[in-house]
Amino acid sequence: MKFLLSTRYILHLLIGVALIAPGNVKADAYKSVPLSDISIRELQAAMNAGTLSSEKLVMMYQARIAKYDDRLRSMIVLAPNALEQARKLDDERRTSGPRSLLHGIPMVFKDTVDTIDAPTAGGCIGLAGTYPEDDATLVRKLKDAGVVVLGKTNLDEFNRGAEGLSSLGGQVINPYDSTRNPGGSSAGTGVAVNCWFATAGIGTETGASIRSPASNNSLVGLAPSQGLISRAGLLAISYTQDRGGPHARSVEDAAIVAWHMIGLDSEDLFTHEALGQLPATPYYEGLDKDYLNGARIGVFRDLFRKGDEFQEINGLIEQQISVIASTGAVVIDGLSTGMELVSFFPKARASGYEFREAFRGYMASRGADAPFKNLEELYASGKFLPKLGPRFADSLEADDTPEFDPEYLARLRNRGMVKSLIISMMDRYGVDVLVHPFKSLTAPPLGTSDRGPRDNPVSAITGLPAIVVPAGVNSEGLPISLEILGRPFSEPTLFKVAYAYEQMTGHRMPPAKFPALDGEDILVPTKP
Repeated sequence: MKFLLSTRYILHLLIGVALIAPGNVKADAYKSVPLSDISIRELQAAMNAGTLSSEKLVMMYQARIAKYDDRLRSMIVLAPNALEQARKLDDERRTSGPRSLLHGIPMVFKDTVDTIDAPTAGGCIGLAGTYPEDDATLVRKLKDAGVVVLGKTNLDEFNRGAEGLSSLGGQVINPYDSTRNPGGSSAGTGVAVNCWFATAGIGTETGASIRSPASNNSLVGLAPSQGLISRAGLLAISYTQDRGGPHARSVEDAAIVAWHMIGLDSEDLFTHEALGQLPATPYYEGLDKDYLNGARIGVFRDLFRKGDEFQEINGLIEQQISVIASTGAVVIDGLSTGMELVSFFPKARASGYEFREAFRGYMASRGADAPFKNLEELYASGKFLPKLGPRFADSLEADDTPEFDPEYLARLRNRGMVKSLIISMMDRYGVDVLVHPFKSLTAPPLGTSDRGPRDNPVSAITGLPAIVVPAGVNSEGLPISLEILGRPFSEPTLFKVAYAYEQMTGHRMPPAKFPALDGEDILVPTKP
């Protein structure tokens, strides 16, 4: 993608220079915060003070994308109306004030999340340039809060992979090491947020596709409780398992984004599970750096993989658990379901049985103008990533009524069993959350799947919420993550534990190969 700096953009840069000129502001009234580190609250403070506008912020992100994304391929398309959205929100701020902490905040969305501001193609050339009729419910909620849709991110085509490869967007590149996997399937969202092409982003997952790119990109990623966030308008693999959730560079930013996506939706009956479960207080309020003092933290030993190759990261996570214990947290070690959970994962996956019908249902939502009505028509067209051909063929050969398939039904029961075992274990020991390595190996070589021995779908197969938080780097300098797992709808507790851990450790590591551009520092008032 190539962009020319507009006259309006240059004017904004000159205004920024003028604002920091001696005599224009008191030396102690503002602080200069780099775009790479700035939080949503700081962005709001700057926009309210007039040292930043949403329009200027969009331009700053567009400039970074123009400079760096040819090397990263994280973006598929930019929303053509992003600047128009931003200007309207700037005008609204001046006349009636901000709608929320997300007012004027630019975000990116995985290309399986419907937006009317940019095409949705699932990374597939056969759907390139086509628009849905409506926003996904989570997009509508975020736009109601004032979010600017900046663009759509690259991914594993139709979510069917774990390496960040699509026929429309090509191969997403890991910003720390171009020879390594960026994490999939929400690869583009992870890389874009990591390299500050946007303030935050939305990914989706069937197995680990929010958390894997978050981990590989030193980000915070939330896989929410099943039923917390509507899936209406998401191009999914599984109608019983898929979820959408945020990528952010801090726990508080993830909490702000998540809060504005939750709630009942008549288009997704799974959200009825959230009735009576939603807190009255936003997730981002009451975050306390001292929260771990007195918290009861369980160490989930089933997810520490056995084998010499896993011991480096297992050991690094052990060190982080010691750090948690040093805060005054009560750490209860040795927790187990009593089964070989990792080897049981394949028996608790039912998503492969559901793709054919999930795809048909999604295409029906696209209306009469959809280029394909079902998987059969897409397969016949040949307009998709060639390596997906055998997987599509398998889906087409499978029974289109899986609810009568005994193996499918057994896998659903297995999922329920694992969920019950974990909740019972947490209740037995009275722990608030469980902690464990998200993955016991870092990013594999580019072109290979970030699954197999790196796979951790426990949150996805159970519908339990999980948040991954940066936990440092391995001996190769690649990011690793601590995963925090909770009971259904325990997101308030997850965010509090994750925030306290993040504030104590500060393990987020921006990629050095994609540095700041000139003019990216933002003046933020030192007092609210």
